[in-house]
Amino acid sequence: MVTLNRADDDSIHLCGELDASGVRTLDGELKTLFGGAKQDCVLDLEALELLDVQAVIGMVELVRWLELNTNQLTLMHAPQTLAHTLYRLGALERNALRLIEPRQEEPYE
Repeated sequence: MVTLNRADDDSIHLCGELDASGVRTLDGELKTLFGGAKQDCVLDLEALELLDVQAVIGMVELVRWLELNTNQLTLMHAPQTLAHTLYRLGALERNALRLIEPRQEEPYE
């Protein structure tokens, strides 16, 4: 389950674990927040864990939607799997998306 918390600087902190079963709920909550007038969107993903491939795909689709429906999208501390997927898809070449300090996950031992 993922919770959304708005910080004093208007960034949205996503906290918790996201898997296939939670993608639709998160999608609806963020689209409700950013479905009106275009504004800047800052998502802090430091406390978000993506548990399966469906969660990564869901986040990529949500990033695409936010790019189209916000002025500027900034992802802070994105999980490495998400950051790498966005890079491979060429999403980081678009001006509407900024990636700041993606996380460097430690390998499993």
